[in-house]
Amino acid sequence: MITKMQCATAVAAVVGLALGTSGAAQAEGLKLTVWHNTQDTPAVLGLYKAYEEHSGNTIELVDIPADDFQATTLTKWASGDRPDILEYFPNLANLDRLNPSQNLIDLSDEDFVGRSAIYDLGGRASDGKVYAAITTFPETWGLYYNKQVLADHELEPATTFEEVMAQCAVLSKAGITTLHQAGGSSWPVYATPLVYASGVTEPGWVDDVIAQKARFDDLDSPWVLAMQAWIDMKDAGCYNSDMTTATFEQSTNAVYAGEAAYQMIHSNIAAVYLDAAGGDADALDAAVGFVGVGATEPKTVMNAGPIGSFMAPKTGDDAQEAAALDFIRFVTGEGYPDYIQASGTFPIQDGVPAPDASQLLKDIKAAYDKGPRVILINQNVPGGDGNGLQVVSELSVGQLTPVEAGGQLQQGVAAAAQALGLPGW
Repeated sequence: MITKMQCATAVAAVVGLALGTSGAAQAEGLKLTVWHNTQDTPAVLGLYKAYEEHSGNTIELVDIPADDFQATTLTKWASGDRPDILEYFPNLANLDRLNPSQNLIDLSDEDFVGRSAIYDLGGRASDGKVYAAITTFPETWGLYYNKQVLADHELEPATTFEEVMAQCAVLSKAGITTLHQAGGSSWPVYATPLVYASGVTEPGWVDDVIAQKARFDDLDSPWVLAMQAWIDMKDAGCYNSDMTTATFEQSTNAVYAGEAAYQMIHSNIAAVYLDAAGGDADALDAAVGFVGVGATEPKTVMNAGPIGSFMAPKTGDDAQEAAALDFIRFVTGEGYPDYIQASGTFPIQDGVPAPDASQLLKDIKAAYDKGPRVILINQNVPGGDGNGLQVVSELSVGQLTPVEAGGQLQQGVAAAAQALGLPGW
């Protein structure tokens, strides 16, 4: 059940708020609902409170569970329900699902767009307009690893799937899980084939899919290759025995405790690792590192993530829309430097100083900088592999072969392309 909570009590005030780039609306003591991910970091939660203090308005958080974040958000959205502020995935495929030209305020002319190159990566829909304000360093996908486990077995952090498979032979003999999977949380299992497929996708492949020159179920498609690699690792005994029921928090705990060598997931989970370490950043840095990973050669897979990415839905209430814009301008403007310092992550806006980050976050930044960087394969595919979680779930328990799974993904792409009215579909 989705719950609501107040961030703080509103301060009685009269606040002048600009709507768009011209004109103004006056509002006082407004309550703004925010659909937010329950994995919001303490820094993001602090950003909501900072806005309350800045504006005199109140933020009411509507919890969207991280385990089923995308599906829950889309279900609520499809019901016609709207928040004042939406925290959600800012990539093209997910923005298109929201029918942004009709339902979201165009942010293209806002000042923050010109202060960051991140809008070359995300925040824009198919019409080229910016609908999402991104505040957080891009999600960088790779391997969290236990330093002591690797050292005890004289292994270096793996930077390719081939190296993970080779290390699996060593670690399995010692009774250590090589790559911890979390089927109980559904989406983390999806991460492994997603990262693999992203690393082997040839330039132009997505365009060929849209032009119907290539399919997801082709024998040489990135997805078929990726799902076969996932099965090969399962058959080799590289995964935990409770992989179908374990949660991603259990994965982080297993890696931190040295019960597993690796977890493949994105950089925003660093905060969950800090929780596993009881909030002790030094203990975490001593135990856990991070490295980028590719299929057959080192790569850094990345995307703009949902945590700290905000949209302003059109609600039909001028005062509420103006207040939502005021929130977005605050979190990308006056409130942004303090947020970066509190988060310990790296700024994406020009001229904002970086904080003194933990070693784990420095590892993540180093992986991002090292590259070569590639964008997640599903970011610009119609529908964004919207049925991918279900497909990989069925693959993981042997209900689908890799080619059959690719066929299911192809059906999802076709349905999305038809809904978007793409030519030829």
